[in-house]
Amino acid sequence: MIRRSKKFLAVIFLLAGLIIWPYLLQGQEKTPEIGSLAPDFTLNCLGGKPHSLSDYKGKIVVLEWTNPNCPYVVRVYKTDGIIPALQRKYKEKGIIWITINSTHPEHKDYLPPEKLKEIYADWQASYSHYLMDPDGKVGRLYGAKTTPQILIINAEGKLVYNGALDDDPRGQKSKDQKINYVELALEALLEGKEIATPLTQPYGCTVKYK
Repeated sequence: MIRRSKKFLAVIFLLAGLIIWPYLLQGQEKTPEIGSLAPDFTLNCLGGKPHSLSDYKGKIVVLEWTNPNCPYVVRVYKTDGIIPALQRKYKEKGIIWITINSTHPEHKDYLPPEKLKEIYADWQASYSHYLMDPDGKVGRLYGAKTTPQILIINAEGKLVYNGALDDDPRGQKSKDQKINYVELALEALLEGKEIATPLTQPYGCTVKYK
């Protein structure tokens, strides 16, 4: 009887281990650190065409996480126009600006591609591509936590900036007072200089993963 009980417990522990193990592994997955190679990915744009990070090898690439239902995103796009201005400025200098939406389809913030096209056109967005990440795989791969959150990849394919757009989460500072981390980082890259502040604390709404 005791032997049977031990076997039963062993089976229970084995099954529990098989169930829990994948989640433990998932928790151990490391997001890319500053200076490490940015992992490749492929996502569809609003028109349904696939785009891969590797398509832009040799280019400086900006990855911007977004959600148009987030008030922080509304401010930096519609109200203050900060991100559209940056997009226009740096696209003209050959930089690829990729906007990524990792909102899960079951979340109340999720919007279909056609509606997103309408909203961002109204906001005068000028991204290179707007990519959909409905299962959140790429967002989690890069450790995206907030909208907006911005990561920059240099021409060698390495992550060189990760964090906030600027040091003004509430939009209370004048243009002369605020530090635009993304602009400073991109200017440093274009001038062949080291980025002074490669890592900052992102602010905004949480990414709406499943």
